[in-house]
Amino acid sequence: MLTTKDLRGTSVNLETKELFFLAGILGSDRLLGVEDPFLGYLSDEIADEWELVRESLLNKGYLTNEKNSNELSMTPEVFARVAIAGFAERACWVRYEHDSEAFEGYLHITNEKVVEVVREAGSESVYCLKELGNVKEASGLLVERMKWRADSPSDLPALLLSRKKFNELYEASQSMDLEQLSTELSQSTGDVEASWALAKCLKERTSEGELQLSIWNEEGWESQGAAFIVGQSMNWLIRMSIRDEEDWLVAAPATRKQFQDMLLLWLEQPPETDERG
Repeated sequence: MLTTKDLRGTSVNLETKELFFLAGILGSDRLLGVEDPFLGYLSDEIADEWELVRESLLNKGYLTNEKNSNELSMTPEVFARVAIAGFAERACWVRYEHDSEAFEGYLHITNEKVVEVVREAGSESVYCLKELGNVKEASGLLVERMKWRADSPSDLPALLLSRKKFNELYEASQSMDLEQLSTELSQSTGDVEASWALAKCLKERTSEGELQLSIWNEEGWESQGAAFIVGQSMNWLIRMSIRDEEDWLVAAPATRKQFQDMLLLWLEQPPETDERG
């Protein structure tokens, strides 16, 4: 039997096998974004691995043996983070990069807490689990880390175009001159002024990233995606379908506050299954 015991002020860094065993103890078998390290293992091999992992967790202080019993205790800090990572029905994959940082990880979201799960720098097998506060606090922190401009104009219209075409232009944008890129965009969107502003942002981007919100529906994860580009003078929010059979994308100017409000609403109240919602 597993109980909990307090151990505050420590970071929670878990090897993949440690994370899987702890999630399994709690009854979770759907750790999003973490590959199962035991695929292909026989049951006796898994039992041997558990002995090694248990000793590692005891040495770290994440598990302790109760006096005069065979029970193991898990610290509340570890328990809470692993439970949220393993059972939250909302998750958001996040990737962004700018001059001072490159990040990729998952946010696991409940109404009370958001837990970030990210690989430890320089490691392929160690995951760091951090609490980011509630949804409002996590949204503000994320926008701050993404380096969104606070003074971005938002009076230009949104642009609708092919996702495939946009991806082609995005990949080629640094080798194209501004005039050529703007012309290609305006031919696809029909809007010369907004296409010029988007082309300029693509050429002068200082930060960029993607998000994918996933909702658990008891059978699997349903997802929708968004991306963003921050230039030297404005931000663009990009909404798109992630279904292979659909080929649409909407790029819209957005202020920092608009993006933060959208992100907060997105994480608090999952959108309808219609991905255009």
